[in-house]
Amino acid sequence: MFEEIIEQYISQITEKFDIKGIILYGSVARGTAKKTSDIDLIVVASGLPELRDRFNFVGIKKPSRLEAIWMTPEELSGMVDAKTGFVMDALLEGIFLKDDGTIMAAKKRLEESLKKLHAVKLSHGWFIPRNSLSEVISFH
Repeated sequence: MFEEIIEQYISQITEKFDIKGIILYGSVARGTAKKTSDIDLIVVASGLPELRDRFNFVGIKKPSRLEAIWMTPEELSGMVDAKTGFVMDALLEGIFLKDDGTIMAAKKRLEESLKKLHAVKLSHGWFIPRNSLSEVISFH
């Protein structure tokens, strides 16, 4: 049901952009999607316009049920450092549809960081013990 939509979109964008990686996440990746569910993708690409200029920049007709969040490798790295929730979940639980090594490297950095922080995955988010934060973050 979802595979054809995903394959068509990936085929179109890989012809036009320098794609470093694509992650399928959310209910489709978990196998809990319903017929009306959205398809959630993170697309990591080089050479993207500035964030404020990205709205409708792709120029490819996208199915309305497909939600693609585009970011550069540097933005992905920043979101890993910031422990951005949806990026954490996508890296740890998503399906890597395409990867030149950028996504796997981000996942490894995230896993190492979460281990240092003694972070625990909860049903709706993450718990990072306060003393772990003070060990990792120093204010000089």
